Amino acid sequence: MSRRIAVIGLPYWGERSASSLREAGFAATYYARPGRSPAAWARLLVGLLRADLIYAVGSSAVRGSPADLVSRAGKRILMHWVGTDARVAVADHAAGRTSGRLLRRATHWADAPWLIDELAPIGVRASHHPLPVATAIGEPVGLPASFRVLIYLPATPGDAYDVEGTLEVIRALPGVQFTIAGGYRPVDDLPNVSAPGFVQDLAAVYRESTALLRLVRHDGMSHSVIEALSFGRYVLWSYPFPGATLVASPGEAIAAIEALHASFATGSLAPNLEAAAEVTQRYQWDTLLNEVSQGIQQLLS
Repeated sequence: MSRRIAVIGLPYWGERSASSLREAGFAATYYARPGRSPAAWARLLVGLLRADLIYAVGSSAVRGSPADLVSRAGKRILMHWVGTDARVAVADHAAGRTSGRLLRRATHWADAPWLIDELAPIGVRASHHPLPVATAIGEPVGLPASFRVLIYLPATPGDAYDVEGTLEVIRALPGVQFTIAGGYRPVDDLPNVSAPGFVQDLAAVYRESTALLRLVRHDGMSHSVIEALSFGRYVLWSYPFPGATLVASPGEAIAAIEALHASFATGSLAPNLEAAAEVTQRYQWDTLLNEVSQGIQQLLS
């Protein structure tokens, strides 16, 4: 019989992770947050107690959370940290709200290497494992005829996005064309910005771009970074990553874009092929699914 896995946490990542685990042969079910409904809480706790493993994706480590409650029953728990949840856990721990039992007894995975360091001060020993979620890996193609920088910002960006810094970069480079995908539209009229909103065919947007700019205050493993690199595009990011350029401030981002633009203008800028090959190999769907499947099998053995 397939081992039963109860997936909890962030709906988007939790549902996709549960689907991936089913493809790997596990009987995985995603349980949404129960809110204030006693019946929903009852269904959730029954599902968690019957499971062989609780897989918490972007979940909470506070006392009284679903993962904390079932940890008291000795259930196997795998917490997969993806970004904002790590930031929240550190704040919760400083306020004395986290469950020491859960932090000590659960197995902890981190979707990005820097999350391991962020979680270490609160006693979490995590290992690096990407989420078992497929990304839109593309194939490297030639650079477009005109230089363009792609930016992803949702319609209502959270404080993790450095919106002010991003707009500072755009205003400082009036001769560079920018595309803002994701729904955000600048309040000011910026003549060098195209903001198409939500885009269905992101592959076409990557092909039409030369670089991706991602200025953030905090991040997990960005799928847009993986995808842009897989198309052979250049990436400027606030975090160190193979094949990407680290930009820790708007000033550094401006300088990096100016350098790329100058190389493009002279015809000396080629697609970022080495980074494309590396990221494609690491984040292939089969590789991610096999890695998480083996890790969970070890936990259940």
